Amino acid sequence: MRAFWFCSLVCFAFLNFTPLHAQSTAAELNEAGWKMLQQGEPARATPLFAKALVLRPDEPVLLFGAGVAAHLDGRSSDAKTKLQRALEVNPRFTSASLLLGEIVYSEGDVDRAITIYKAALSFAPTDRDLNGRLREWSRESNVHGGFVERQQGRFNVMFEGRTDAALAARATQVLGAAFSRIAGQIRVSPSDPIAVILYTDKQFRDITRAPAWSSGLYDGRIRIPVGGAARTPSLFDVVLVHELTHAMVVSIAAKGVPTWLHEGLAQHFSGADAEAARRRLAAGGTFISFEDLEQSFAGFSGDDAATAYDQSLVAVHVLAQRPNLNWGQLLYALSEARTPSEAFRSFGITYAELDAEFKR
Repeated sequence: MRAFWFCSLVCFAFLNFTPLHAQSTAAELNEAGWKMLQQGEPARATPLFAKALVLRPDEPVLLFGAGVAAHLDGRSSDAKTKLQRALEVNPRFTSASLLLGEIVYSEGDVDRAITIYKAALSFAPTDRDLNGRLREWSRESNVHGGFVERQQGRFNVMFEGRTDAALAARATQVLGAAFSRIAGQIRVSPSDPIAVILYTDKQFRDITRAPAWSSGLYDGRIRIPVGGAARTPSLFDVVLVHELTHAMVVSIAAKGVPTWLHEGLAQHFSGADAEAARRRLAAGGTFISFEDLEQSFAGFSGDDAATAYDQSLVAVHVLAQRPNLNWGQLLYALSEARTPSEAFRSFGITYAELDAEFKR
């Protein structure tokens, strides 16, 4: 998703900046800011847009650029402020509406995201992205309309009526215990509330469009199909803890954490057997470089996905054997570094070393 947005937004910035030509300094700062974003440097883009906004404080294009930089830098509150101001100045700014809606949706406010997109549609009624996402979000909102919510501590669990009430109670118990255990091991206790939604299998597939091999999803909310939970409650517990780990990692480092580390930690803390994974990898004889495992696994086939998950688990198991490795510090470092490799090197970890572990 980020790659799509990035291309679209960069194109917009360079093709729609004519209002600033009369003041070349602001235009130059805008162009420099977008070049930084192209190079994956949102932290360096931020001061450029800030300087330009001193010169043109209500210029929508600059507000938009500052919002994109904040979003890519993991500062959603700043991003929302800048995008909302851009839309106050220019309600027809479809790109700002698109990004603001996505941020709000990712934070769990589906109804507000729908409102933002409906307002944008009055100015761009044929926009495919607006219409497509509105259809998806409206389906989700309709499904959730019949759900019950149960708040317990930091967890807000949504489920469908009495049939899933027992599972919801079990979920809050499992999540609460796992949260304390994981926070102790990573030495950080995130404060963000966590939303959990329990679906039927059909609801889960229809809403998430997750791969067939997926048994749960975290996209700002923990989403889990509960079809087999009554038959195998232990598996339900494993999936809950797996997705909880993702939520906790995101609370610590909203950006910069490679997928293999996300998935490796999620398996590690949910009790997956690293030695069994190592045996499967040895028997299969396949290997995926860790640089290729930085991005989402969603595009992998079943076999490649299995390899990716097993490698991730074994790699985290290997790293966990290092004396004094602090997972929380590593996650913070990843969120601040230009690249994962840069952050790992500061902890004495290299991709060459990890790759070699699987090439022996």
